[in-house]
Amino acid sequence: MTSPYGSQNPGDENNWNSQFGNPSGEQNYGQPYGQPFHQGYGAYNTPISSDTPQPSIQEVQWRPFDLGVVFGQAWKGFVATWQAWVLATLVFYAITFLLMLVWFIPMFGVIAASTADSEAAIMASLGGMSIVGFIVMALMFVISFVWTLNCYRNAARVVRGEQINVQSFFKFQGLGKALGIYILVAIVTMIGTLLLVIPGIVAAVVLVFAVPAAFQLRDVTVGDAFSASWKAVSKNIGVTILLLLAAFALNFLGGAIVIGVLVTTPLTYLLYAYAFQNSIGGPIMQRQ
Repeated sequence: MTSPYGSQNPGDENNWNSQFGNPSGEQNYGQPYGQPFHQGYGAYNTPISSDTPQPSIQEVQWRPFDLGVVFGQAWKGFVATWQAWVLATLVFYAITFLLMLVWFIPMFGVIAASTADSEAAIMASLGGMSIVGFIVMALMFVISFVWTLNCYRNAARVVRGEQINVQSFFKFQGLGKALGIYILVAIVTMIGTLLLVIPGIVAAVVLVFAVPAAFQLRDVTVGDAFSASWKAVSKNIGVTILLLLAAFALNFLGGAIVIGVLVTTPLTYLLYAYAFQNSIGGPIMQRQ
């Protein structure tokens, strides 16, 4: 097995049962994941080995999660990896700022042409601004998608105690399925919002774990991701709403302080990752 995420190894199911239950395939709930019961489901004191896979949706025993525990885990995960998160966030915003600057340059050309009162110059500047603007917007969308999806993926890696770096936030490989799920969630939420707002809010709550599921369930399909999010939320409806409200408050506070987004943005992704991992009973590295 090369990776716990999306492995195609046909022996994974037997490997899962032998590691986390009995060799016969029966789950050993008295001692989950081979760890002492008092540590909780999937608790590890060291980074999780790549030989320890994430569960598939068929293997999950859906559980409630404790918001206080999740906050504590997310904060410790951020503290342990804050350099990578902060630097990657700074790089992302720097790239976005530079692209916006490139887009504004043709605008200055339009202003200069209008001052010179030359119709030909104005038309040429407008044409240049349109082309540059289209390219810049396309690049911004691509970079935003890549960075956002890698935030979800890296949050899942932090949960397992894996090392992350700045480069890991800008990788394209392995994002195809997650991108499809991300776009579908956005479309469903947008349509729901257009339908008197409340359906959009419901969709945002029900599908909050769909993208995390893409990285935290083994061999997941698009349908599995949507189903997993619903199952996790239905087991934790009240806590999930509180989680979303807390994430909104964190991001509002971070935006108000401006520099606070360097903390609140990564913390939000980590909150979702730890909440979902607790809900599926997946392996978690417990940090002191």
